[in-house]
Amino acid sequence: MSHLDLRSRESILIGGDGGPALISGKPAESRLFRFVSGIQQPSMPPGKPLPAAKIEILRRWIESGAPLEESAPARTDDKAAIAALEDRPITAEERRYWAFRQPARPSTPTVRSTDWVRNSIDAFLLAALEAKALQPSPPADRRTLVRRAYLDLTGLPPDPAAIDEFVNDRSADAWPSLVNRLLESPHYGERWGRHWLDLVRYADSGGYEIDRDRPNIWRYRDYVIRAFNQDKPYDQFVREQIAGDEINPGSHDALTATGFLRNGLEANMKTEQTRMDELDDLISTSTGAFLGMTAACARCHNHKFDPIPQKDYYRMQAVFFSTQHEDLPLVGEVEVANHKAEQKRIDGLEAPLKKERTALQKPYKDALLAKKKALLPEYIQAALRTPEEKRTEGQRLNASQVEKTLRIPDPEILAALSPSDAARDAELRDQIARLEQARPAPFPAAMGIAEKGPRAEPAYFLHRGSPGSKGSLMTPGILSAASRADVAFPEPAEGAKSSMRRATFAAWVASTDNPLTARVMVNRIWQHHFGEGIVPTPSNFGKSGLAPTHPELLDWLAVEFMRQRWSVKAMHRLMLTSSAWQMASDDIPASASIDPSNRLLWRMPRRRLEGELIRDSILAVAGTLDRKTGGPPIHPYIDPALWQSSTGRTWPGRPDNDPETWRRSVYVSHKRTIPLPMLEVFDKPDAAGSCARRNRSTIAPQALMLMNNASVGLHARYFAQRLEREAAGVEARVDRAYRLALGRSPSGSERSESLDFIRSSPYGLVDFCQALFNLNEFVYIP
Repeated sequence: MSHLDLRSRESILIGGDGGPALISGKPAESRLFRFVSGIQQPSMPPGKPLPAAKIEILRRWIESGAPLEESAPARTDDKAAIAALEDRPITAEERRYWAFRQPARPSTPTVRSTDWVRNSIDAFLLAALEAKALQPSPPADRRTLVRRAYLDLTGLPPDPAAIDEFVNDRSADAWPSLVNRLLESPHYGERWGRHWLDLVRYADSGGYEIDRDRPNIWRYRDYVIRAFNQDKPYDQFVREQIAGDEINPGSHDALTATGFLRNGLEANMKTEQTRMDELDDLISTSTGAFLGMTAACARCHNHKFDPIPQKDYYRMQAVFFSTQHEDLPLVGEVEVANHKAEQKRIDGLEAPLKKERTALQKPYKDALLAKKKALLPEYIQAALRTPEEKRTEGQRLNASQVEKTLRIPDPEILAALSPSDAARDAELRDQIARLEQARPAPFPAAMGIAEKGPRAEPAYFLHRGSPGSKGSLMTPGILSAASRADVAFPEPAEGAKSSMRRATFAAWVASTDNPLTARVMVNRIWQHHFGEGIVPTPSNFGKSGLAPTHPELLDWLAVEFMRQRWSVKAMHRLMLTSSAWQMASDDIPASASIDPSNRLLWRMPRRRLEGELIRDSILAVAGTLDRKTGGPPIHPYIDPALWQSSTGRTWPGRPDNDPETWRRSVYVSHKRTIPLPMLEVFDKPDAAGSCARRNRSTIAPQALMLMNNASVGLHARYFAQRLEREAAGVEARVDRAYRLALGRSPSGSERSESLDFIRSSPYGLVDFCQALFNLNEFVYIP
């Protein structure tokens, strides 16, 4: 690396390690011109000289003084000048932007139709409706409400008994009691944890072409599900994920929570640039998920729309800069020490066996390598024959590629061994295998984050985001526009195992003084209950995002969230007990003509189930769903033709009829490059980055999946078998099928057509069951 910077005239004149790149007005003396013109070797660009006309343009440019419009800061030793370039003051007006103002609890508005108002949510919504001469839709019927509640809170359809129990319960507390029961269900955390996993780009593998499996990351998934089920205060939930190892190193939950910082893509090559990309992912995901801001846009320059200076970006990077990947033991120190000692003992027993085997195979391996090298092109053989210190740059590259890639597979070596050597090699292999079997099982560990010690590694401002253009040393910081004062990052206490910077940053993010955090989370909860957030761009509260439809309601909810000690379940109760959430979802032409996009929420939006919930509902209705919670991921069958390649990726899929694969879809392994087709076709995100809002496509492959997929067909057969067990006669089976799949009895015409269809074929009942899986009513929340 010669450190030559061609982005400004001054840096070109300064040059790199070899001196100035050009001398103004003197092309013949300028190294840049001499290399490009071929006067000096090596000629540039290598192997493909520029046309004479372009070389002449370069000559004339240098001769004219090499004028260049400045587009980047020149290299300079003037630290004050560099610091001045890095500063970008935030104005008082910019701080008055709505998202940066502290939320204040507004007064509940007065409305005319007071009978409709059950809580403050209704008052804010109704005030906006009445201002546009709109009326809220009538309430949904009780069967619709109970099905909506089950799907919304647990992601599973209610069974007929649960529906009948609610429909027949006319007590005043029937509805809040149902909501509370569902919030206490272990399946609630599976449903709402899945929303969070989208946001934090959770996957069971590292991505890119190698896509290595992450055998311990599932513990982070289970941590998230457990946190929602326990109604862990959201501020604690935030702090643990950013800095669990710093704030509570003795807690397995807190250590596991730092898997949030490990969920990003894992580069196959480790360089300074890929490390910058990893840190960018941490900043992007942290500020987007918790703060609803697009701070990653300030990596290379000041943010173009929001008051986020590039310096803020690199001060936040300094918070995370010292982190390193680490598998954190979830057992005591004694058990870890014993495990290491046993591993070391077995390594010691294996070492002489492996050494003998390597020596035994070496002459055969060398002979095979020589034969393969003899088949290579002559110019490569010449490079290999040339002593390393005498090789040209091209020969060094060729020789290096051969040495890295030319391998003799074990089967070829074994086939070449003499009978006596083959027998001894087999003995050695057998002894090594027996020792491997004696190794202790891995102790439980969490994929998390740690630091080398209390002294933070230096982090720098990078001009244009380039690691080769380091500016000032950065101190840790926050998002300046969202804070009334800078936050002090104290030095770690004596004996600390890390810089404690993340703990300070996390405390600011989760503070009641932060104007963004509560707003962003209540908006996400609203989004998943009502189809769209009050701010329709849930991870972008900046000027390039969309403005809130009901800003006063958003502030009221944010303040209420903090008053309720950051309880997510309290927000669920508030929203589900409102008249707004209990409205029917039918269109009303008069209202649609005024507000066609339903931005003012005059009816309950209709929402298609996510792919995971469609699969889960099929299993639940068929009676095959395994409701066991937690644990390592499962691997349903995927046709190998969809994923086999030379990169070594694997998918240990089990047959469709293996009950081990009939668990909820949140437990299906999310391998980034091998998605389960059933989930992919229904818009499951690829986890390349944070997903705040899933796409909602309607495409032909979705219908084809439900009609032709082997697993769907299998569970249609199990559904038919369930009907045969639970109902006597075709008419009773039709009624039972509708009640199980759709939560209601069939209409007269539906019953008649279903009976005719079933009786028309020996496979009629199975086909009828699969047809129910294909109904819009089955795959939509009513």
